[in-house]
Amino acid sequence: MAINQILPFGTVPGANVLTPADYQALAARLGGFSAGTAKSKELNTVWRQASFVTAMIAQYIADKSGQDVLDNGDLAALQAKFVAALAASPALTGVPTAPTPDASDKSTRIATTAFVSGNFPRIYPIAALPTQDIGPIIVAECAEVWTWSSTQYFKGYRSPLCGRPLDGHTSLPLASEVDAIGGLISKTAYAALWGYAQEQGLVKTEAVWQANRGTHWFSDYSASEFRVPDLRDMFRRFTGTDADTANARALGAAQRDALQNITGSFASIGSVTSVGTLLGGVGAFATPGNAQFWDSAPTGAAAGRSNSATFDASRVARTSRETRPLNTAFHPRIHV
Repeated sequence: MAINQILPFGTVPGANVLTPADYQALAARLGGFSAGTAKSKELNTVWRQASFVTAMIAQYIADKSGQDVLDNGDLAALQAKFVAALAASPALTGVPTAPTPDASDKSTRIATTAFVSGNFPRIYPIAALPTQDIGPIIVAECAEVWTWSSTQYFKGYRSPLCGRPLDGHTSLPLASEVDAIGGLISKTAYAALWGYAQEQGLVKTEAVWQANRGTHWFSDYSASEFRVPDLRDMFRRFTGTDADTANARALGAAQRDALQNITGSFASIGSVTSVGTLLGGVGAFATPGNAQFWDSAPTGAAAGRSNSATFDASRVARTSRETRPLNTAFHPRIHV
């Protein structure tokens, strides 16, 4: 325990001092003692009042700073110890108050209850995001936790889902979305999305973008605008081994539509005297009357005859002008 040599004077019970009322009424208390004889009780009172307060401060210094307070007349050392004692964490009691820091303050200042209630959870609209890192925040429009991002291409708050293709379920894009229909948008207004596109290597020239419409690629259209993907009429397919080419699909690349190839043949079966069926009813020969089949090109009287067989898949399956899986329509969107 630190030593304190600054001691009080005349503090024992019954000490030879004036009562508080008598000391308050003492004429010399204001003007000081004049020439002549001073009574011991009066002087003792002065010395006690000065010494016991001084001793209390000295003891506070020793307790809080952990350093000895010596009766050596070293004023500079005592002041340094006093400053150290004040810097030590105080045991606050009662209802202490302090100035409320700014909402974006991340310093070591004391946080008041007003600061805490106004910042936790920190909820911000997309149009008024903090301009410096204050930790994770909640974005009101999409109820998401956004974090601070600092990369070569973007610095600021954005969603971890930025750039994700979305199935838009509202007639107009939400505040956290843009239409993925090949439109031009501002690099400044959508800096987070533009940064994402560059970070992921998805930015192409305008010519490359136009030649590959349907990809999840962006174009560097101008100094102020970039073009977003046009995902209309596109089905999603995950990367990996391409069953058609045995090559890995590149992120964001598109692929043209195709119908799986079906091959087969009809065997020559001689003469047929009525309309027959193919493969147990999966379609039908449409030539009325008798149909003739030859193992080789006919000659003589049969030469020049033309017999045909047709097949209509709509008789056994749903058909359309396009090949497609069962699907539901949503608006193509991108998370910003």
